[in-house]
Order: sequence, then C-alpha cells, then structure tokens
Amino acid sequence: MSTKIKIMTTKLANELEQQYTDLNFRNHCYLRIAYDNVLYTKWDTVVDRPFVANASLDQVDRANKLLTLYKTDKNTLINHNKNSLIYRKKI
Repeated sequence: MSTKIKIMTTKLANELEQQYTDLNFRNHCYLRIAYDNVLYTKWDTVVDRPFVANASLDQVDRANKLLTLYKTDKNTLINHNKNSLIYRKKI
C-alpha cells in the first residue's frame, strides 16, 4: 500500500477532528465511520487491523473519498455515523 495513501487517510481524519469541534469525535472516530461505510458493516470483521495496511487499494481509496466528502457534507457524516453505530449495534 502506498505510504502516500496512508498519510492521506490520517491527514483527512486529523483535519476533520479540527474542523468539527462541535462534534465529540476524535480522528479515529472519523476513520471508523468511513471504514464501516465502505464495508457496510463493522469494518474489522471483514478487514484485519490496521485497515490501511490490510484493506484493498479500492477500499482505502473509497474511505479517503468519504473522509474528503465529510469535510463539505456534515449531513452525510452524521448519517454515516448513525449507520456505523447500527452496524456496531450501539443504537
């Protein structure tokens, strides 16, 4: 997996944490949300940890696209968080 892609994933999650100070999410929360919504389930039941090292290039690319989308579409972020919590049986 490209180091550039790994760095991008972390960078996007860190930027989201700084952007959405009104949400009680840390950078790893944004990663969870994106990964779960790429796989439509609790991500680590499909891909071994760590995600970026073990997911396919397409899966990581889709996660990065979601993280990028979240920067401009808070409604999708909130809806994807709800999906993630449902996948994890938290709601």
